[in-house]
Amino acid sequence: MKNKLRPYLTAFRVRALLETQYRGAALGGLVTQMFFALVYICLYTALYAGGDPTGLRATVSYVWLQQMFFRAMFMSDGEMQQQILSGSLCYTLCRPVDQHLYWISRNLAAQVVGVAMRAIPMLLLQCLLPQAYRIALPASPLALGQFVISLMLGVFCVSQLHAISLACTMKTLDHRGLSAMLSLLLMTFSGNVVPLTLFPEGFQQLIRYQPFAQVLDAPIRMYLEGQPMGEWLFNLAVQLMWIAALMALGRWMWRRQLRNVTVQGG
Repeated sequence: MKNKLRPYLTAFRVRALLETQYRGAALGGLVTQMFFALVYICLYTALYAGGDPTGLRATVSYVWLQQMFFRAMFMSDGEMQQQILSGSLCYTLCRPVDQHLYWISRNLAAQVVGVAMRAIPMLLLQCLLPQAYRIALPASPLALGQFVISLMLGVFCVSQLHAISLACTMKTLDHRGLSAMLSLLLMTFSGNVVPLTLFPEGFQQLIRYQPFAQVLDAPIRMYLEGQPMGEWLFNLAVQLMWIAALMALGRWMWRRQLRNVTVQGG
């Protein structure tokens, strides 16, 4: 079993080490996300003026969490896209590995390291701000554990969406179409643009169980409120269901495209 997993663990480790070299990009991302977090917090402070301070406190925490983990939603692997477009994908196909799992391992490494290089400094820097602008502590230690587990599943859900996008790139030889559409849906319905808790209640019930909400909104709700064990297990089952469905679709698309992949026009 260990030998079977070794290529994917190696791919994860190599990609993780490569990601740590992009310190300039991480610094730029940190400054950008800090800026947007403060802008959103100021806007929501004005929106809640004279209203419920409890709601404002939860919204401020929601904003910090969505900005800290923004990198988890970034669906882009320039190396893979370039290999597909240039035809050098043929060298990767010579590796005796499951190509779908291999590229998912690489993408997961980029997401995990990218998030860590931004979220940890942001968590420390926001402690220097006035109390009203800081993130609240989790509802309970149990809520923190629920948040961490749900967030890991959310990151895995994004990696499956990215794999589907790459499969479409193999077919169309254009990475901009589906990738742009998925990114738009992900940003909108994950709670990154506007917290889903601010949507009308009826609309929330419609969108909170779609795959995009599993990335950020579901974990953040667990952080802010905590959930009874039964409700948490149900939400966990929803995340696992989407991961299984997207992974099955992605594997089918990869198998189909790799049989007919075009390499250097041949």
